[in-house]
Amino acid sequence: MKNKKTRKRTKKSVSLFIQELIDINFFYYLCRILPAIILLALFFLPMEMGPLNLLNSNSTAELIYPFMLFKAFTPGSIYFYVSFIIYFIPANVVYMISSCFFKSKKRNKGLHFILNYISLTIYLGLSICCMLVFANATRWFIQLPWYIYTVNGVTLILHFLMTMLGLNLVRSSNPDYTEYKRIEKISKTKTKTSIRTKLIVTFTATISIILLIFMELTLNSYQHMFTIAISDAGYSQAQQTANVYDSADGTYEKILTFFEQQKESNKYAETPFERIDIIIPKVPIINVTNLYMEQVMFALPNFDTLAYTTAVNYLGIPKPIPDDEKFISGDDALEYVRKFQNGTYRKSPVYNKKNKTAKYFYPVTLTRTRGHLLQGFAVVTYRQELLMSPLIQTKVFVITMVILFIYISLIISLVIADLITNPLLFLKSNVKKTSNSLSMILSGSSNMTAEKLNFDDSVKTHDEIKNLSGEIKNMVSLIKGVIPFISTSTLKAAENENVKMSTSKDLCFLFTDMRGFTSLCEGRKPKDIVDILNHYLEIETKIILKNDGDVDKFVGDEMMAFFAGPKKEYNACKAAMEIRKAMRQEQQQALSNGEDFISIGIGINTGKVVFGSVGSEARRDFTSIGDVVNTAARLESANKAYGTKSLITEAVYKKLQDKFVCREMDYITVKGKKEICRIYEILQEKESASDKLYDIKNLFEQGLEFYRKQKWEKAEECFNECATSYNDMPSIIFLDRIAQFKENPPPKKWDGVYNLQHK
Repeated sequence: MKNKKTRKRTKKSVSLFIQELIDINFFYYLCRILPAIILLALFFLPMEMGPLNLLNSNSTAELIYPFMLFKAFTPGSIYFYVSFIIYFIPANVVYMISSCFFKSKKRNKGLHFILNYISLTIYLGLSICCMLVFANATRWFIQLPWYIYTVNGVTLILHFLMTMLGLNLVRSSNPDYTEYKRIEKISKTKTKTSIRTKLIVTFTATISIILLIFMELTLNSYQHMFTIAISDAGYSQAQQTANVYDSADGTYEKILTFFEQQKESNKYAETPFERIDIIIPKVPIINVTNLYMEQVMFALPNFDTLAYTTAVNYLGIPKPIPDDEKFISGDDALEYVRKFQNGTYRKSPVYNKKNKTAKYFYPVTLTRTRGHLLQGFAVVTYRQELLMSPLIQTKVFVITMVILFIYISLIISLVIADLITNPLLFLKSNVKKTSNSLSMILSGSSNMTAEKLNFDDSVKTHDEIKNLSGEIKNMVSLIKGVIPFISTSTLKAAENENVKMSTSKDLCFLFTDMRGFTSLCEGRKPKDIVDILNHYLEIETKIILKNDGDVDKFVGDEMMAFFAGPKKEYNACKAAMEIRKAMRQEQQQALSNGEDFISIGIGINTGKVVFGSVGSEARRDFTSIGDVVNTAARLESANKAYGTKSLITEAVYKKLQDKFVCREMDYITVKGKKEICRIYEILQEKESASDKLYDIKNLFEQGLEFYRKQKWEKAEECFNECATSYNDMPSIIFLDRIAQFKENPPPKKWDGVYNLQHK
């Protein structure tokens, strides 16, 4: 018990705490402060890393912070001026925080969303600019701290989520889209893959494939041209060194002067070399026949002595150079020479993966009368990172732009997919609403009539979809115009495959007929007559439909309706009472206007009938056939003979479960039938019945009992009192019958049955 009480108190405390948070607009402030904290963190956390010193393989780069971003770029450059946009982020943070302290009647959530989205876009854009400018080697990406990758990755994800949220907000602001989502939510049919998804995938995949192919072709082409360009430079440098050696005839001073000049000019080179070397064998080569370039050589010595180099310190002493960097094996040398002989010497560099260098070789010779005597090789060495830096930067630029365009194409595809599919979705939604309305009409819903069957043409485009929407609207208008002329039962059965088959159904039928309609229409125009008729039939139809009935047909001023279900008799009698009430109001209105009025007769019967399709192949109708229908029609006419308003059969009376005050009226046989029918008149629902109705019922039924026993005087007393006190027309009718029977007594075996001869 204590645990239960404790849990209840905890739940109550939590609910009170949440209510307090809501009361102080906690979530409103949270939606302002949380983005401000995130943006402020982005502003002060490292964004990227500066360029690496490619002349030093062990160099590291400084981190770049957004609040000092302008210092990372060269003053006066375009990037320098663009970098100041980063200060939009703190300005936005100040605005969001300050907005929490100013009460505003209209809190513009859309403006805050846009400002935050712009802030993230600026951050990502400047981060990309830093990468494009400073990423000068593969090592740059390796040395970039993991938390910078994390921050930029999270920012990109937030940017994408905000993009999706923004698109959803734009969609939600469209009432047509909201209505579409509502209908989709309640719809039982779900599509596995939507048109929007197919368009987005197709469009994005197509653009991505095109961009990736373009990237591959561009990078391959650029790499080829770049390799040729740098190889020409390196090869020319090595060739120039060999030519200087040859022209100086190996003179030390002249060659040394050339090397000093190269060292000086290398300081200003865009792609400086690391060093230029001349490597010779330990034993100088003198006139040896097979060492002439023009002669066929079978073997060469190893070249392992550094004769000249630009890699010297301020004392002129060569800096430490790895042994493998100043060694050329005899086999490699022989291969280089032979390629020179046959003109297939490649100009591409020779890479040393261990030392991360790229070398260009050119044979150093001395011109003699017998030819060119091989002395060694001129070697131009570049740091591989430095040499390939333009290619790396180009690759980074191209790959970044491709990824950026794919991302943008995804966003554009989302927008285009909406522009293309939204009209289709709205059309689907409108058709679905119309279909649901039509289904409700077919199901016999009392709240749905043809007037409510509308098609909302909400498509705003000017294309084939708009034309299709217009055609559907025209079709719905046609259906809307036709439905009132077709019974619901016919509409329901129209989709049935066994449309020509008939079935047995238990139904309750209600017939109505207007009294005095002919005199009312006398002297009126045909249009006015139709308007009057439609007015009264409209009143009756609405009441029938409201009480779960269906109108089968109209014949002039007569109407045939039927009811189904377990409460069919009650619904039919309730509809009859409501029709009578509505007609009394119409009579009072007509009397107050000094116009003629009409009254109405109602006949109700229940039982099994044959229900099915009747007619020809060209035109068919669904209706009911049988004695039950005929009897209900005869009862409607019998009201004239009894001066009543609503007559029902005994079968209906037994189903009312004492919910209506009814009085027995007579035993009758209708025209064309010998079966005796016991009929009753509905007076009123018991809930609203007065003592007067019970007096009429009791007096009349007492007189009817004497009447059937041929006790004319006692019957006359009852009928006279009922007629005199309440102006009861059926009592007057029976008094007239008694007067006739006194003059012409009925047969001895008379059972009180009245033969109703007219229809």
